Amino acid sequence: MKTVEANYLWQQILQHTMRFFTQEAVDMLKKVNIRFLPYAEAVHIREPLIAVPLDIDTSIYPEAPYKVLFNGTELTLWNPLPRPRGDGWNCLPNADAPVWYRHDQGTLIPAWNIFANLFDLLTLREEREKPLRDVHGRFIGSMSPRRKVNLLEVPAFNEGVAILVAACSGLYKQNLPRFDLNGLVQPPVVILSHDNDNLRGNDMWTQSVRFVRIFQPLISFKVPRLVNLWWILRNTVYPKAYYLENITGMVDVEKMFGYTSSFYFLNGSGGRFGARSGSALIPEAMRQIPRDWVVGIHYNYDTLLNAEKLTSQLTELSSYFDRPIVSGRAHYLRFDPEKSFSFLASMGIYCDESVGYPDYIGYRCGIAGPFQPYDHLSGQALPLWEMPLIIIENTLINQYPREPVKVFHRLLYHISRIGGAISLLFHPGLFFNPEFPETRGIYRRILRVACQLEARGKPAVSLLPLQIQNMDLTHKYNL
Repeated sequence: MKTVEANYLWQQILQHTMRFFTQEAVDMLKKVNIRFLPYAEAVHIREPLIAVPLDIDTSIYPEAPYKVLFNGTELTLWNPLPRPRGDGWNCLPNADAPVWYRHDQGTLIPAWNIFANLFDLLTLREEREKPLRDVHGRFIGSMSPRRKVNLLEVPAFNEGVAILVAACSGLYKQNLPRFDLNGLVQPPVVILSHDNDNLRGNDMWTQSVRFVRIFQPLISFKVPRLVNLWWILRNTVYPKAYYLENITGMVDVEKMFGYTSSFYFLNGSGGRFGARSGSALIPEAMRQIPRDWVVGIHYNYDTLLNAEKLTSQLTELSSYFDRPIVSGRAHYLRFDPEKSFSFLASMGIYCDESVGYPDYIGYRCGIAGPFQPYDHLSGQALPLWEMPLIIIENTLINQYPREPVKVFHRLLYHISRIGGAISLLFHPGLFFNPEFPETRGIYRRILRVACQLEARGKPAVSLLPLQIQNMDLTHKYNL
């Protein structure tokens, strides 16, 4: 019996509903009888309730994905469950793409394996079972079994919760499940953040990369990229141009839309994968950020599961302002699916934004919004909230070079119909930089789309329990 796992999943469902749905929706979700139980018991219940099977095993490879229409958008379900045998069972809304199996006496059973799908995604099962990793030790999007069947961009948890909320609303009022969320879902949230991993353009590694790129075209018998000589000269003379100086522009754009964000600073050891800019410019960068905005830590490349090095980085960064550092994200998104959650919680981090893909946009944990990771040892939720990273600006542009803003609109519109929060990382060095013309103006256009969809632009910490938010309010810098 998976009672412990079911209790954990139900806790995450309730927390998600309280964040992204109305109080009416929360009340109905609590009042309707929802049971997690074995499939054999579920199919023999004959009373109006929702029976969720929890004992049907699945593999990490999604089976038979199919789409259903719901609340003005399209949901994607997979790992279908068999229709119960016997008389009295009907497929809703239809037999071709069922969401529910309903008995004439009112019992509802989901037509897909909602329990296993959602629990496996929140606990990163596919990467815990697959040993594949890239050169940085990361499980990337191209390694996911969901990538092969185009499911990375499906927020399965949000879709499952939306279906449950709509069904509870229908059962509570009409004894039949609904397939819309009219008046029940709140406006979407866009979680905005910025990794300040390079505050100047004249460090040795950045300049070296530019120099090498001058001659790269020669390999294909093309003309050398001589424009890189200009970028080298420009940042030699004006090292902060288009890097540190872009922070003010990003803040101004966000203020224009009434949004706020998080700024994560990289300090500690240097090198090609470390803090190229060092720490000397951090105080100057902080002066450009409003004092009531969130500032956190960008865990250095070498701090993965290393308490001594992360403590050193936290101590140095804390010296610049007199408040606890409660949120952060890993440099290069280095993350261990087995150990990092509990490690970060032990280091005093309450909000992490590391779990995303560097090569694809998508829902690595199957959720658009924060959740508490599951501790397999205790069977309890950890005292840490993970806000998975969905979109990195250069990944979005590389994946969809012709229509990046249109794709953002598609993703956010979908979330606006089912409830949730999409996280977006935009680096200051790509905000306004003639060296990277493909990103010029993209951030402003994305925020305009978010505003048009009535999205709320916030830092991840703002979605956490109030006591954690209060730890991050009204910071005073020691500059």
